Amino acid sequence: MKLDYQLLKSILPNNCQFKGDFELLFNNIQSAYESKANEITWIKNGVKNEAELMNIVPANGIICAPSSQKLFNGDINTKLFIIHPNPKLIFQIITKFIYDSKFEKQFGNQIHPSAIIDPKCVLGKNVSIGAYCVIGACKIGDNVVIHDHVKIYDCVTIDHDCLIREFCSIGGEGFGFIKNIDGINERIPHIGEVIIENNVCIFPFSNVDRGTLGKTIIKTHTVIDHFVHIGHNSKTGENNIIAAGTVLAGGSEIRNNCFIGVNTLLKEKKIIGSNVLTGMGTVVVKNIPDNEIWVGNPGRFLKNNT
Repeated sequence: MKLDYQLLKSILPNNCQFKGDFELLFNNIQSAYESKANEITWIKNGVKNEAELMNIVPANGIICAPSSQKLFNGDINTKLFIIHPNPKLIFQIITKFIYDSKFEKQFGNQIHPSAIIDPKCVLGKNVSIGAYCVIGACKIGDNVVIHDHVKIYDCVTIDHDCLIREFCSIGGEGFGFIKNIDGINERIPHIGEVIIENNVCIFPFSNVDRGTLGKTIIKTHTVIDHFVHIGHNSKTGENNIIAAGTVLAGGSEIRNNCFIGVNTLLKEKKIIGSNVLTGMGTVVVKNIPDNEIWVGNPGRFLKNNT
């Protein structure tokens, strides 16, 4: 795929500015140090060696902030500058445009012959299911992509445009035991559900348990990183980023627009409010109000998240 000024202009926000050679063509997007002449790169504003990077990168296309572009002292007609106050956003839009097209060609609307799918499973349109998946009598919406070696149980509903990466388990029985009258551990049956709303992305080796009686819920536009455990009856709100190694013990909740740092642990039935950030390794043993940053073990307030 060749990218030119007209195509870039059509996919980028209206407040993007362009300066330099409008005739240049690009075939990829790459990091600053690894870029080549026919590629686009992104330079973060405020990075320590920003002025040096602006003048030495081989890429002819440079995504940068207005203040960064002013640091360039070469011939502007050898580059095409894509200028925006949030260059990371522009990098994301271009990368998604390039690689989603490739991804759709590779994975779109196909079911691998080794996948085992229950006849009672309800599949939407344009669903892709990878090799060695086991899919129960669940409901899967339109444009869902499920990578290899995923297990999805009967009790699961997945809305449209979700991505479930390899080696995930969705809807299995949670960790629930009780001592019987003889003091022996006995399993508590879990007969609830898992509801995954639209545009959710779950990365490899993550686990989502079904509710004991009710529902485990992951709401729209939430992203779940590698090796995350979502315990029975837990809930995540909308538009959260949950980083690798996080554990939500049973009945815990993360509300909306949160960034949950690597290896954050939530005690059972504790609530993280909206617009909260937790630092790496935070142990949440009491409820966190909205709009705060917490760190440490046990977790403690650091400052407001404004």
